[in-house]
Amino acid sequence: MRWTLHAGSGYQGPMGWPVHHGIQHGVVGDAGNALEIKQYCAAGLTTWVMASGMLSADEGAIVCTGADNWSWGDRFATSRSVGGEPFSDVAHAAVLTGGDGFADILGYGTASCPGQAEVWQTRVGFWEPASLDDYQAAYRRALHCNTDENRRDSVRMLTRAVAQALSVARLRPEDITHFVPHSTASGEPYRILATKCGLPWSEALHEHQLGHGYLAVSTQVFSLMFFAETGLPTDSVVLLVAAEYQLSATAVVIRIKRSPNVYSDGDIKVMA
Repeated sequence: MRWTLHAGSGYQGPMGWPVHHGIQHGVVGDAGNALEIKQYCAAGLTTWVMASGMLSADEGAIVCTGADNWSWGDRFATSRSVGGEPFSDVAHAAVLTGGDGFADILGYGTASCPGQAEVWQTRVGFWEPASLDDYQAAYRRALHCNTDENRRDSVRMLTRAVAQALSVARLRPEDITHFVPHSTASGEPYRILATKCGLPWSEALHEHQLGHGYLAVSTQVFSLMFFAETGLPTDSVVLLVAAEYQLSATAVVIRIKRSPNVYSDGDIKVMA
């Protein structure tokens, strides 16, 4: 193992000892290095992009980890359910290698809307983390300032990321067999994205996501497991999309080399 790339949703660990230090100290040791990617909801998928560029056939493995709902939010707040643990109750680890595995990354694309970023800025305090109240205030401000043109700009951003990923993978939209977006209550703007780009929308996946609350950095692993359990045959082509505050977007295309098996090991679900 050469690297561990950790994607956090919110603050994870104290400022002087963030979670990637804990991973380095307790898991990686002197076998490699660990770092944390601070991109909120899009960070989980972004670590895959970074890892794919760091790998070659003889360079071992990179482990991409992530955790959601780390003591400052309720992942069930936007779902049909109520309640839920106030601490980190969902985490994942994905192993990427330059050799054998059940899937290959074929291409990726990125895009952003920097013009909309300023309204999302939280209270600025040196060496002082933003609180949940700060995040909620920024969210209310962003909703108040949102316009139809901003929403159209976000869809255009997502479309650019998807188009770039397909271009790099040398594929057409009709080649995509499975589409993994982030979860939202209505499915928007990803329903519009699917229609605009000709991607296969899965209402079953959407309902499954709603039933488990909002997952940020863990959405892609969670959704791939759902498809694996319901049918993800060899040669399937999956397009995964992640967005951060609708300000930046990452899209990744993978091809399934062999249908993965999913099984449970205590509280852990494994796909391999």
